[in-house]
Amino acid sequence: MIHRSDPYCRGVLLLGQEASEEDLQRGFSVAASYPLVKGFAVGRSIFADMATAWFAGTVADADVVAGVARRYARLIALWQEARAGASVTVQAA
Repeated sequence: MIHRSDPYCRGVLLLGQEASEEDLQRGFSVAASYPLVKGFAVGRSIFADMATAWFAGTVADADVVAGVARRYARLIALWQEARAGASVTVQAA
């Protein structure tokens, strides 16, 4: 469908939209089998809770940096696992 509507589309990113890790993992497991899906883009999914705590003054700067890095690394690993375990689905044009 995408190739028919946009033959110049080079790829699709799965957006996080502040989803939980569990929801993202479920999305990854479905999306990873489509070669047009190149990866994911997250922001709030990795920093929203940490930012709230930081603004409240309950977490130090270094803890925010470490927490965001840890969450992002975990999502990268989940995407890579989903992609490695996916059987590629070829869609008709």
